[in-house]
Amino acid sequence: MSIKEVAKIAGVSVSTASRVLRDPDHHCSSEEVRQRILQAARELDYVPNEAARSLKSGKTGAKQVYYIDILLTRVISDENDPFFTELLRLAEIEIRRNNCIVSNIWYRNNFSNEKYCMSENAEDDVAKLYQNREHKSGGLIIIGKCCSRVLKALEKHEKNIVSINRNSTNYEVDEVLCDGRKIALLAIEQLVKFGHTKIGYVGDCHNEMRFIGYQEALTKYRLDSDIDYIFDTLPSEEHGYKAMEYFLKQPNQPTGIYCANDILAVGMLKCLNKRRNRYYTPSVVSSDDIAEAQFTKPMLTTVSLPKGEMVRFALILLLDRIAGGHKTISRLEVEGTLVLRESCLPVSKANEPEYYI
Repeated sequence: MSIKEVAKIAGVSVSTASRVLRDPDHHCSSEEVRQRILQAARELDYVPNEAARSLKSGKTGAKQVYYIDILLTRVISDENDPFFTELLRLAEIEIRRNNCIVSNIWYRNNFSNEKYCMSENAEDDVAKLYQNREHKSGGLIIIGKCCSRVLKALEKHEKNIVSINRNSTNYEVDEVLCDGRKIALLAIEQLVKFGHTKIGYVGDCHNEMRFIGYQEALTKYRLDSDIDYIFDTLPSEEHGYKAMEYFLKQPNQPTGIYCANDILAVGMLKCLNKRRNRYYTPSVVSSDDIAEAQFTKPMLTTVSLPKGEMVRFALILLLDRIAGGHKTISRLEVEGTLVLRESCLPVSKANEPEYYI
C-alpha cells in the first residue's frame, strides 16, 4: 500500500503522513492525528516503496522483507504510559526504515506479573497470540519486563526474539538493556548529593531492578531503610497521585522520593499542586524522560533513557539473528543520563518550590 492510501484513510496530507511515519522527532499537530496515521499504516501493512515493490514482484534483492511482531508487556494500551508509547512509535518507524512490515502489536501487561506467570494460563495466553495470524512472523520485539515462563512459551512460536528492557532476561533472549539498578543508583546519588537522607521509593517492588537499585543505594550511602517510605505500585498517573496522598499523611515523611517511572512522578506533582501543602514539598527524581517531563512545573528531574538508540540496536540484533549472523544470545547495554531539573533541590530548600502542572 502507498503513502497516499495511508494519508487518505487518516484524513491528512501525504506530506504529513510521510513525516509522521519517517521522523520520530516530528511534532504533529495533535497526538490524535499521529495515532490516526499510525493506525492507518498498521491496517494497510504499509511499507516504504522499495519494500512494497519487492513484495509485489517477489524479488527481494539484497534486503529481505520481514513481518515483525511487537509485544508490550507493561501496559494494556499505548495510552497508559507515554514511555511505552514513545518506544512503540520509535519501533514502528525503525521497522519501516529497514523495509520491514509491522505485523501485530500486542498488549499483555500480565506477562510482566510474576504471580500471574506462575500459573498455567501463561502458556495458553501466549498460544492465543499466534492463532489466526495472517502472516508468518520474521521476528518479535518485546518492549518491557517479561517473566521467564512467558519467554519460554514465546520461544516455541518465535525463533527470533529481542527484548528492550530495564530488567534483564538473564540471557533468555537477545536484549538491549538500560539497567534499572544503575538507573536507580544514578537518581538516588543526586538526592544524596543534595543532602537528602530520608529517601522514599514509588514503583513496582516485585523482582524489579529499580527497587533493587534503590535498596543498594541506601546501603551504599548508609541510609536508614524505612518501610513507610516505600509505596509499591504499578506505573500510572493515578497511582502516582495516590502515592503522594499516602506520603502527605505520614508523620515521618521522606524529603526526597525516587519514582521508578515518570508517569508516577507526574501524578505526584499534580497531587502536590492540588493540595498546595507549603510544609511538605519533597524533591522528586524519576526515570524515563518522557516528553511531558519537560512541561511539568517544576520541570521533572529524571534519568533519561536513550530510547532511539535502544530501538535501533534492537532492530540490528533482530535482523542479524534472522539473517543467521549470530546464534549466541547477545546483550547490548546502554547507559541512562541524569537530567537535572527543578523538581530536585538541596534539602535546605525543600519548601521553596511551587508544584503545579
